[in-house]
Amino acid sequence: MSSPAKDQPRDIGPQEAFTWPPKAPDSQAPEASVPIPVHLSSQMIESIETHLLGRIGLAFDRWAQQTGWTRDANDDYCWRCGTSVGKHETDGEGCATCRTKPLPWDRAIRLGRYDGPLRSEILALKFKCWRPTGHGLGVHLGKALKEQLNLAQITPNQAALVPIPMHRFRRVSRGIDHTLVLARAASKSTGCPVAPLLRTRLRPEQVGLPRTARAQNIKGAFSLNPRGHRQLAAARNTNRRVYVLIDDVRTTGATFVAAAKALKSALKAEKSINWDACAPPEIWVACIGVAGETRQVVTKAQK
Repeated sequence: MSSPAKDQPRDIGPQEAFTWPPKAPDSQAPEASVPIPVHLSSQMIESIETHLLGRIGLAFDRWAQQTGWTRDANDDYCWRCGTSVGKHETDGEGCATCRTKPLPWDRAIRLGRYDGPLRSEILALKFKCWRPTGHGLGVHLGKALKEQLNLAQITPNQAALVPIPMHRFRRVSRGIDHTLVLARAASKSTGCPVAPLLRTRLRPEQVGLPRTARAQNIKGAFSLNPRGHRQLAAARNTNRRVYVLIDDVRTTGATFVAAAKALKSALKAEKSINWDACAPPEIWVACIGVAGETRQVVTKAQK
């Protein structure tokens, strides 16, 4: 069989045609935002909740399906402080808002900005005791958290979810511990255990207070609860690498700051753990919405 001559030109197919300027590979094309799968309750449950129990509006998952809602992407907010940012505005040290500020936590996670329908869903959980809404919000927060845990190569048993505590008097008056509802739902979608390590003193509400008053009101409000010592001692055999503080809304960050400092102090004071032999675990913060943002940022549609 004769072989073709070396200097014989090779046929170029249509897919190999020369073009100028060269096009970027398809793998670098931006991916479209894909709606997150949601779990919908049955039509019968929807009818009972709406017509018999007096619920106004849709459950969170059904609202998410009808509106095409998706949680914020990782590059929509700063990984360190959780503030909305534009494209390429963060680096390994955070963003312009937090880069020069010391923070008592190591990573921030959120679902979105505290406005529009997301705000309405949070208020329905917090003040109308709609637990199905809290379950939907918590499950989606857990999915965002699980993504970050996978990137950090942290297994579910190496992380624990710590809800921001509510005083028992306020829990009785409201009829719900909304952060505990969120943490339990997030636990289902992450596999991470819930660890209610902290307790709080009774204090005035943070809502309506200016920034300086918020910090003063929440200062020293949290401490390790009596069962927290046993939980921390039991965690020493699980190679616990991260504790995630769970809250519904972050406004000034004062609550997360106070809770993170209290948790960090409790970890350092735990005598059952030899910190000389192992690295102290990280503290992350995770919330549904971030409020109080006045800075203009690039929206998803503009990216």
